[in-house]
Amino acid sequence: MERRKLGEILVDAGVVDEHQLEIALAEHRRVGGKLGRVLTDLGLTTEEAISRALASQTGVDHYNLEQTAVSPEAAARVPEELARRRHLIPVSIEGDTLVVAMANPTDIVAIDEIERHADLFVRVVSASRRHVFRAIDRAYRGQGGDDSELERAIRSALQESDDELDAEAGSSGTGVIALVYEVLSTAARRDVTDVHFEPDQKVVRIRYRIDGDLVPGPTIPGSLLAPIVARVKVMASLNIAETRVPQDGKIRFSVEGRVVDLRISTFPTVFGESVVIRVLDSSAQQFSLDRVGMNGRGQEILREAVGRPNGLILAVGPTGSGKTTTLYALLRAIDGGRRKVITLEDPVEYGLALVTQCQVNEKAGLTFAAGLRAILRHDPDVVLLGEMRDAETVSMALRASLTGHLVLSTLHTNDAVRTVSRLRDMGAAPFLLASCLTVIVAQRLVRTVCDQCVEPYEPSDDELLAVGIDPSLPGKYMRGIGCDRCNETGSRGREAVFEILSVTPEISRLIGSGAGIDEIEEAARRAGMESFRAATQEKASEGRIALDEIARVSVEDL
Repeated sequence: MERRKLGEILVDAGVVDEHQLEIALAEHRRVGGKLGRVLTDLGLTTEEAISRALASQTGVDHYNLEQTAVSPEAAARVPEELARRRHLIPVSIEGDTLVVAMANPTDIVAIDEIERHADLFVRVVSASRRHVFRAIDRAYRGQGGDDSELERAIRSALQESDDELDAEAGSSGTGVIALVYEVLSTAARRDVTDVHFEPDQKVVRIRYRIDGDLVPGPTIPGSLLAPIVARVKVMASLNIAETRVPQDGKIRFSVEGRVVDLRISTFPTVFGESVVIRVLDSSAQQFSLDRVGMNGRGQEILREAVGRPNGLILAVGPTGSGKTTTLYALLRAIDGGRRKVITLEDPVEYGLALVTQCQVNEKAGLTFAAGLRAILRHDPDVVLLGEMRDAETVSMALRASLTGHLVLSTLHTNDAVRTVSRLRDMGAAPFLLASCLTVIVAQRLVRTVCDQCVEPYEPSDDELLAVGIDPSLPGKYMRGIGCDRCNETGSRGREAVFEILSVTPEISRLIGSGAGIDEIEEAARRAGMESFRAATQEKASEGRIALDEIARVSVEDL
């Protein structure tokens, strides 16, 4: 479909507005690809919304495959290879008609091929591409799906190893190539954030990080470690001859019609090189404040803050708590067409339209402090610093916010109020903090209830009191009972809980006078700051997270 026509359809359907479409078209001209993918990569809409709009335009029904069960009898009518190649999944059989969900419901060639293969009439429904491939994973699991493909790749790689594969020279043949591909494609399909190759004395353990937890993957013979590491290094353009020092690289990896970015880190251990691969799928990221789990009051505070011409906005929390995603969502709330936005990151994780992005290179002398000096000579309105790591960077960021720039950055602290003491420890003068600080957003990630196996739950009074909830208050509590979709955990996906400190005149005066943290926290509570504890209790009472998730996160320690 021609990109302008697609854009007009989405505007007419209210999926995006004219201004958002122009931003997406500008980015499309820069990077190419499909307009729909550009729109989702920018966080302007979702694949599901685009799919619904196209279904309405073509006159077919739309199915949400996350909430629709696929009939095993229907799936058996179409081979997995054909389903993946044509981006479709048979859903059900209605008499002599096969109902097929397709990412592109206008693909006549695919429809004809399915009718010939299944020997049934085909009724097409629309579904998002991402949901189609997830449904394929579920439907064909145990029928030649991911696990058996991986097992075949391991056997092939072992046969290659027996034939004296020259791994140290990096001449990884088809077996190892297929094995690495299967591991990475499995990670991309299953919403894995990190893949760990962990060498032991005789074996290599593969583990996937899903929703913050490490999940065991296959265990493979230790003889495959060297060829696997060599293959990954070749893909990431790293030095395959160097095994004594850590190396970092990146790979652009294509799987099932979408491209994901992989960040590679190797680390020497006593049993060989350990490899960790971070999976960055921009199509899975939604850079907007309402999609990261922030309530209406928090969004209002932050939208007002990014609308100011100057000030300092900080996202704080531990590593992996979603700080960068929040900052990207804030950038999306800024009109990039009228304000010059420059970022300095380490590394640049996702590309953003109408934003000038730069990556730190300490070996070349481009540190955060040096980069910020150069950025301030580049006429910016908004500056995003990936992290404030040292006193020099903190000082420069504060002074930049004093001279008419809006500065966004991150810091590693436990909560919003204690960020003030952390900045003081890093040498920030109290009067500068009082003048510059606008908003501090502290956050953590909690796991959400699986929407496939969710069920209502009536907790006892003792269970509610154990997590600090008054049993007399109304609540709609839910829990997941466990299913294949969530690996029997009952939870799938994560969203953030926030503690947002808006620096009011009273809090600014306390910061400037060097007041203690307890005094500042009391003033913040009076001003309406919601604690982590209250935020998680609210999500539980709305049925978005399970009660035991509150206990798991240890709210008292947040």
